[in-house]
Amino acid sequence: MNPLGPLTNLSLSSPHRVLVVGAAYGGISALLNLLDLSQGKPARNTIEITVIDERDGFFHSVGAPLAHVSEKYTSHMWKRYSRLNELQHPNLRFKHGSVQSINPEAKVAEYLDRNGKIHCQSYDYVLIATGLKRHWPAVPRSGSHSEYMQDARTLIATITGKGPVQQGRKVVIIGAGAVGVEFAGEIKYNYPDLSVTLIHSRSEVLSSEPLPAEVKEKCKTLLEEEGVDLILGNRATVEDLPNDQFQVTLANGDKIVADAVLDATRKGCPTTAFLPEECLDEEKEIKVNSNLAFSPSIPNASSHFGVGDVIAWSGIKRAGGAMVMGQVAATNIYASILNSELGSGSENFQLGELPEYPAVIGIAIGKQCLTYDKTSGVKWGVQLMKDYFGSDLGWSASLKFLGLTDVEEKEEIAKHPTKVEVKELGPEPVPATAA
Repeated sequence: MNPLGPLTNLSLSSPHRVLVVGAAYGGISALLNLLDLSQGKPARNTIEITVIDERDGFFHSVGAPLAHVSEKYTSHMWKRYSRLNELQHPNLRFKHGSVQSINPEAKVAEYLDRNGKIHCQSYDYVLIATGLKRHWPAVPRSGSHSEYMQDARTLIATITGKGPVQQGRKVVIIGAGAVGVEFAGEIKYNYPDLSVTLIHSRSEVLSSEPLPAEVKEKCKTLLEEEGVDLILGNRATVEDLPNDQFQVTLANGDKIVADAVLDATRKGCPTTAFLPEECLDEEKEIKVNSNLAFSPSIPNASSHFGVGDVIAWSGIKRAGGAMVMGQVAATNIYASILNSELGSGSENFQLGELPEYPAVIGIAIGKQCLTYDKTSGVKWGVQLMKDYFGSDLGWSASLKFLGLTDVEEKEEIAKHPTKVEVKELGPEPVPATAA
């Protein structure tokens, strides 16, 4: 399916209000495609897009293990909306706050701004892209760039010490899901003099992922090659010590004194508490059909869409999948708007359908990367890391695919133009830590 296609040649008679809740990979992809579909011509004034997001910028959650470990990449991974050139559009507004409730029948959202004031936002169509509620340090715990920078610097200082890294300083990560695996690998790779121990209650890493045993075993091997100490099949409890250290006690009675402990055990949960219960399944994920519209059991279901980690869909949660969903949802919202203006007897534009996603993964482990899909099997290596993630865990590639540039980058590109190859984004493996 071409997400833009011939719809870009059509115009609308009056403004249509689209509300986007959440502006990570799926939300950003959707709003950019909506702007493309309406051709970005202010004179038409066809679509008015309002974005409500808890952050003041687009954060690369796939890159969190690097952003929260190496200060060189901390600011790089957070692009403030006010500084992204392609988001400076007269028909696009950003509101910094969190949605408290949505009334599908009235088509009204209530949101809380940063000052604690409640506002109402009416809409004709809404796209929910709020993703999973994850815990620090898997994602930032702050909503502003300045607060995020301070949090990350404090964490890095805790990991490395307040001076030069000292040999023998001990860091413990508890939980060997995708987040724990990547944090362990990044810390050991960036600070080889640190002692890094990864503890997991199960007998294999990535134990909750629907992946073959050979994938999990190879991840374990890559961690060990990187120099990470693995303790599997043991639960751990943590006690603060008076000298700013921690005592980690394992289920077998062994104890480790650590200078820093990172908890990667808590599973993310869908950010959907603001939606009526009938919109959600037992996992609190949004029930959608193949068009990404809400289940027909709710009022105005065809005006409500969901994308990304927040919806009930097949496969592993991933950034690339969310961006594809954003394209499909944007196309279907635009087609729905056009259909609403057709006269009686006219043939409606058909909505696009999203295919089922297979279980695929791409995960960074220090200097190496491992990928898996059913067709190609397991691949890994240093060169694969460079090809797949680049130097910043795929952030530059994601921005390039979306066509986003910030003020300083655009000025630099103008001075030193380079040819850019943009590849079609499909269901290929993307990082397991994607938001």
